[in-house]
Amino acid sequence: MLIALLSTGMTAYAQPANDHITNATDLAWSLGGQLFDQGVAFTEATSTGDGGQQGCGTGVAGIYYKFTATVSGMIAAQIEPASQGILVFYSAPDPYAETGEELTHVDQATNPCDNGNIASIMAEAGGTYYLFMKNNIDADVIINASGVFQVPANDQIANATSLNGLEDYFDDNVNMMMATYENDFGQLGCDSGEIRAVWYKFTAQIDGEVVAGMGTDPNQSAVVFYEALDENAETGADLIWVNQVNNPCDEGNLRSINAEAGTTYYIMAGTSNAYADISVNLSGILGTHEQIIEGFNFYPNPVTNEINLSATSEIDHVSFYNLLGQQVYSEKVGSNSKYIHLDHLSNGMYIMSVSSEGVTANYKIVKK
Repeated sequence: MLIALLSTGMTAYAQPANDHITNATDLAWSLGGQLFDQGVAFTEATSTGDGGQQGCGTGVAGIYYKFTATVSGMIAAQIEPASQGILVFYSAPDPYAETGEELTHVDQATNPCDNGNIASIMAEAGGTYYLFMKNNIDADVIINASGVFQVPANDQIANATSLNGLEDYFDDNVNMMMATYENDFGQLGCDSGEIRAVWYKFTAQIDGEVVAGMGTDPNQSAVVFYEALDENAETGADLIWVNQVNNPCDEGNLRSINAEAGTTYYIMAGTSNAYADISVNLSGILGTHEQIIEGFNFYPNPVTNEINLSATSEIDHVSFYNLLGQQVYSEKVGSNSKYIHLDHLSNGMYIMSVSSEGVTANYKIVKK
């Protein structure tokens, strides 16, 4: 079974870790959008930099939570028991506010600028919000944010995203804390257990390599390929681990397999990180002709510090992209050879795009 990923449960503490705007607790970490923060030491909170909000200034000692809504919906909060409690929602231009002056009161009937132990708002998709709380005694905090976080459409094997026909696939900013694991475990050879994950599936057209990665901490992530009889798998019991050297049953954020033509595969991507960018490169299994540049060569591969390019024709331009499709290096060359230093890049897989005399070709590069 895969090693259990980092727990994100809240525990009681003597002094609130989120007693300033700059260290507001991100509700993206709340499992299933629900947070129960027990025994919050409101009496130990400070007020430095907390005042000056637009429309509803506080200036009193309290704690902060923040979130960026992925869908429009309601979020509600409560302090229990309350003693002259205050709950106020504010909007912000981004989730990196440092002082109260950057916050604006959300002017809704259920979010008054007044004492009270319950408040709620209708949040807009993409909007960033801060929640301020104050209380005269230590108390519990209850927040229901499930209405503002979207459950991934492919959070179970039965609704895995099909990647058939795609050369590259990018799934950005997936809210992993809203993913579930019901019916996802029990795979033969590598049981994923209770890991919150999302799923992808494909059937290889030809023999070739498929690479999948997550832009997350490799020690808190797991990417695993499984084989299936067809694309109608419903539970983990329908999947068999692909036992290949580059697809270990262990933690890690980058995996690859040598897929066989006509075989169906499922990819599990799980992490304890709140959000994840996920990418899959399937160019190696598509029955299409890959563009090449005649007379072009490069070495070494894998590369450690620099790569040498050479061609019989002039190399016009070269760019490097990570598996999330982000350009990490670009240069106009204008010669038949070039040494490029890549020591600034992190280890992993990259796509090198080379242009020469009107022809552009892509090559896989491994940085070690």
